[in-house]
Amino acid sequence: MTVSGLGTARTLYTPIAAPSRRTPVDKNRHTDFEALTAPDRELIFQVTGQRVGPNFDPEKDKPTSFATALAAERASGHLAPGQPVTAVYLKDLHHRYQRASAPSPIGPYLDKALSYLARSGPRRIDVSA
Repeated sequence: MTVSGLGTARTLYTPIAAPSRRTPVDKNRHTDFEALTAPDRELIFQVTGQRVGPNFDPEKDKPTSFATALAAERASGHLAPGQPVTAVYLKDLHHRYQRASAPSPIGPYLDKALSYLARSGPRRIDVSA
């Protein structure tokens, strides 16, 4: 009599995994602020009054928590190249910090950011990026 079931005669196959959806991060970048787009920089200026130009040095000029959070989101790939910062995205980011029981770096600036985004009209994805 034979017993069927698991045995050593079966071939193990590695499961098929979905490809990573995040875009690779540029390893030559020196700071997260270099990943910011022109609309990101304008949003930061309108919300915080701080100019974060292409050559912004966070060591010399202390960045606001809003600018730092936005730069980190862009540099990590959470905000993909060409993806605009929207009111929905900022609210979600704020709620992610709250769910983690961490202080939200964008919390003090959220109302002003949402007001600016509402005034500036709908955001469109930049497909050229």
